Amino acid sequence: MPQAARSGVFGALFGVALAALGACSGNSSDPDAATSGDPEGTVSCEQDPRVDPYQDLAKAGDLGVLSFRLAQAEPAPPAKGNNTFHLDISDASGAPMAGALKVDLKMPDHGHGTSVKPKVSFDAATSEWTVDPLYLFMPGVWRIQLEAYDGAATAGATPLDRTALFFCIEG
Repeated sequence: MPQAARSGVFGALFGVALAALGACSGNSSDPDAATSGDPEGTVSCEQDPRVDPYQDLAKAGDLGVLSFRLAQAEPAPPAKGNNTFHLDISDASGAPMAGALKVDLKMPDHGHGTSVKPKVSFDAATSEWTVDPLYLFMPGVWRIQLEAYDGAATAGATPLDRTALFFCIEG
């Protein structure tokens, strides 16, 4: 291949790589983007309408069967890096849900998740679910999808209920 053709191919590949890196930078030239950057490269998404208030966060499940409440977060509020969530999940009568819980983390604006799979445990003595670590490795809006199951969360199982928590990780 002639030198000019090799240079053109390399230049095109380099441009694609730079564009891909820019997609996850948190800065956007789109004035309507939910996550905005400032000249210093920091990200602010506090005003994003999707973001849930951290204090007293409780949500009804999408299917109307369960209630999900963030009992405690470490650190508080959630921050960049490893986080731990303690959740209370109960039915309409207030009885705790003790089946299985699946947790999925995604950055909806970036289309990616995290490389660290959180561990989920249930403490029957306190009826509390612990999710650790929630690895929120970069600034922006994170969606934490919770799916509760009456039994095991096996492939093909139908969730009893689900909800999503949205947090702004500043940076």
